[in-house]
Amino acid sequence: MQDLLKRIIEMDEQARKIEQQAKDEKLRSETEVEQLKEQIYNDYIVRAKDRVEKNITVDRENADKRYAQAQQHSEEMKQEMNRLYQQNKDSWVEEIVKRAIN
Repeated sequence: MQDLLKRIIEMDEQARKIEQQAKDEKLRSETEVEQLKEQIYNDYIVRAKDRVEKNITVDRENADKRYAQAQQHSEEMKQEMNRLYQQNKDSWVEEIVKRAIN
């Protein structure tokens, strides 16, 4: 009977050890999962920031190109207006005076 009781106590202790090991393993696994989750999130954020910076650079370059094109077009229109003015100023003045008098 004593041996049976001793055997039951040993089995209970062994079961408690196994249970504690399982709890420890579960805790380690949860910690690893949390760390992995955080690492994946951080990697995603870093990649997203890189993508945003690249997009900003590309958008800025495109905006600069469009601005330069608009500036060039504006300058061309200004030159054309000056050319027309130089070419037609006398006739325009005459026409304005003529319309104002009549």
